[in-house]
Amino acid sequence: MFNYSEKTKVDIKFKMLDLFKTIKADKNVKADASNVVSVVLSNTLSPERANLEASENVKEIYVIDIFLNSKKVPEIFLDCFNKFIEFQTLFRLHYQNEIKYLVSIKTFNNEKMKILKTFESDWKKEEKIDFPFTTKLENVFKEMLKYVVGYAFRQSESFENYTKRLDEIKKLKSEIDKQTRLMTAEKQPNIKMALNDKIKEMRRNLQELEE
Repeated sequence: MFNYSEKTKVDIKFKMLDLFKTIKADKNVKADASNVVSVVLSNTLSPERANLEASENVKEIYVIDIFLNSKKVPEIFLDCFNKFIEFQTLFRLHYQNEIKYLVSIKTFNNEKMKILKTFESDWKKEEKIDFPFTTKLENVFKEMLKYVVGYAFRQSESFENYTKRLDEIKKLKSEIDKQTRLMTAEKQPNIKMALNDKIKEMRRNLQELEE
């Protein structure tokens, strides 16, 4: 993803037994992590290391590399691990020459963490892009989400509203696909035209949500 500065580099490799103990992993979590070769905290983006301003929800950002011996995503392990990290975290899953990004939106209210939603990219070849030009850690995290999810934040849009909007986009896309299948199968011209009008309206609504 981004080209991170050397100051943010930490490269701390976890011992799996110690990590399991830290996150209180049960047998299901350990079994799910059977294809995990190694876990490395690669970069820490903090006000001190990145010279960026923190916010209530983005005090630091961890970039964690997880190297796998298969493409199976260890979802149970990642979910357990993620709940013990009280910072925004970008997981980079590596398998051979491909990479998959996984990131959660977390909010913090009176130091209490809530995970709103978790997103993941497809497997792809890794590419490096310029680090965002900003003074705020929160803007960096928002750019990470945009890279993974494909949608940018609206101006002053909260994490909660962004998550809600993405849910609405997903729901509307599913409904458009459903109505399109019905229209394709429909034989009566009047019903077909009515479905077509409905689909056009939904696509206009989708465009508004995606902007």
